Amino acid sequence: MLYQAMNMMDRHIQQTCDRLNCIKQHLATPSGFQNAARELLEWCSDLRAFQRAFEENLMSCLTVVSRVSAQPGFDLDLGYRLLAVCAAHRDKLTAKSAGKIA
Repeated sequence: MLYQAMNMMDRHIQQTCDRLNCIKQHLATPSGFQNAARELLEWCSDLRAFQRAFEENLMSCLTVVSRVSAQPGFDLDLGYRLLAVCAAHRDKLTAKSAGKIA
């Protein structure tokens, strides 16, 4: 029973990381940025988003947001809101990641 629960948790973590990778790809394109950033913003409104298992993928997404949101065809305001939500919860991240958001 415990093994089955761990296996389900591993599967959930993998599925979430896969989704974050998909979101990251959409964030990099003007046509996908709005929907991907909104989905990520909603996801980051839940403190569970800041678990260590997701941190690397989350930070990859935020790196793309900070790089592209000010470019033509993207949405600076939405990018700023997303980064601000994550900055408000940076105490849940490792020092290295928190320093990148600060």
